[in-house]
Amino acid sequence: MVNPTAIPPSELVAHRLQLHYAIQFIAATGLALSQTKPDGSQITLDWDPQLKGFVGQPIPHTAIQVALFPVALTSVILSQHQPVATLSLVGQTMTQALHWHKTELAKLGIAAESLTLLDYSPDDFPDHPLAHGATFEMGEAAGREAVIAYYASTQPLLAKIVAANPAASPIYIWPHHFDMATLMTYPSATDADIRYLGVGLSPGDQTYPEPYWYISPYPYPALDALPNLAVGIWHTEHWVGAVLTASQVNDNATPATFLPTAVATCKKLLALL
Repeated sequence: MVNPTAIPPSELVAHRLQLHYAIQFIAATGLALSQTKPDGSQITLDWDPQLKGFVGQPIPHTAIQVALFPVALTSVILSQHQPVATLSLVGQTMTQALHWHKTELAKLGIAAESLTLLDYSPDDFPDHPLAHGATFEMGEAAGREAVIAYYASTQPLLAKIVAANPAASPIYIWPHHFDMATLMTYPSATDADIRYLGVGLSPGDQTYPEPYWYISPYPYPALDALPNLAVGIWHTEHWVGAVLTASQVNDNATPATFLPTAVATCKKLLALL
């Protein structure tokens, strides 16, 4: 399958924004209740193909996780991977939904009074009426299905990259930018010489409003040293990386071909090959 969805990428923005806000309850739970990790991944979530949902990190010493079933737009509390409490977000404000999470977790014996939404810089997180007291809207489920199709189809591609690269981190979905990514870290004798390679999927942001796949080497290579890419384009404004947007996907340019070839190109730029 070339395209994860038949819906034009340009029509997914509203659905993506609602889901971006809807996953913040997972992040809030991770921040307040999960064990702090050196890379900050306690706030991250995973795509669960069996549940077809976004699932947060386990609460320590319990079998409890907070999740989102995106097609139904429903927040879920799981125990041993089974729903024990659900809330349709339709008609709920962010404040009301956060209160529900606190209440339901307390019923399970978890002290959740400290749950609070993460605080992001306003110039680096999408604004939305939900941030100002509006309620979630049901909208078309097909739009949300289209958004999550990108995560579902990208996860196995990233898994192959992680399996082939010992330097790669686990695959995380980060609540700040809603991106699914792995980070390859190549240590050196000095911190100044550490090299990184970020590989992932963004569902869209202020850089590109549509979903896109990216590989970003760091330190950023000189622009005049960038070679031609077999698939995709170079992004060079504010950050440097190889990019394939959803609207660029065709029979000859797919995420399955773009990701491994662009990873190899970026490794060469970092003198890793």
